Order: sequence, then C-alpha cells, then structure tokens
Amino acid sequence: MIFRFFEQNPKKRRIRERLENCVNTILDLNERLGAGKIKPEIVEQFKKLKDTFARLDENLVEEKEVDKIEEATNRLLQEIREIYGEQTMKELYDMPKH
Repeated sequence: MIFRFFEQNPKKRRIRERLENCVNTILDLNERLGAGKIKPEIVEQFKKLKDTFARLDENLVEEKEVDKIEEATNRLLQEIREIYGEQTMKELYDMPKH
C-alpha cells in the first residue's frame, strides 16, 4: 500500500496519547492552582516534554517509561489533593459543561 508510511501503529499512538494526557493534566492543574503551587522545576520539565511532542518518535518511547510518568503524575495529583483537599480539586474541575 502506498500510504503505509502514514499509518500509525494504534499501540504507539495510545502511548503518545497517554504521555500527552499526563503532561497536559499537570500543566492545566498548574494554571488552575496558580503559579508557584507546583514546584517550578516540575512544571518546567513538563513544559519541555510537551515541546518535544512534535519531534517525538513513538517508536523510541517504551510503554514502561510512560507507566512511570503516569505513576509520577498520579503521585503528584495525590499530594496536591492531600495539601488542598478533595473539595478544592472538585472546585477546580467541576465546571459547567459547554
């Protein structure tokens, strides 16, 4: 098939989606909480990671690496939930649907 080059492996596409979801979650939460609530070093690393998505070769990313990033994201969210409370988390994300 001529267009085989443009086909994406669904498993690799899913790995990219998982990675993008983690990064976007942290950056979004940082904006909602306000600057300085999440360590700037952490936010900066996630911004750098987001900037690399355009050049990311899914074939070089292992699922176990994304698993680690998801675990770190979940730990960070849990820490934020413990610091600010469940109610604050709900207030940040329970917004009217458009």
